[in-house]
Amino acid sequence: MLLEKLRLLECSLNGDKRNDRDWLEHLLHPEFREIIRSGMMVNRSDTIMSLLSEKTASPILSSDFRLNIMGRGNAILLYRTSDADGSRPVLRSSYWIRSEKGLWALFYHQGTPVASGA
Repeated sequence: MLLEKLRLLECSLNGDKRNDRDWLEHLLHPEFREIIRSGMMVNRSDTIMSLLSEKTASPILSSDFRLNIMGRGNAILLYRTSDADGSRPVLRSSYWIRSEKGLWALFYHQGTPVASGA
């Protein structure tokens, strides 16, 4: 099922593969862009360098996955994350593209902190 496949790919970025350059280069589309917590837009190279320079990453809990298929080979994955203690909740969206070889690549990602009291 596509939802499960994309969920696993997305969550791989929060595990051991987060610091694996080969995996990141495989998973992130060449034109990948991301809007980070600060509101800045970064590119694939910026994201890979940032992830590789992390000393330790806090465990991230992911939940409430929903998939919107946008047409053949295009999908948007919506979900929530938080730190292991439930703090820092974030609403996330990822845009995935399937290549001609049938492989899925992450084209765009955005995480928006949940407003306090929401």
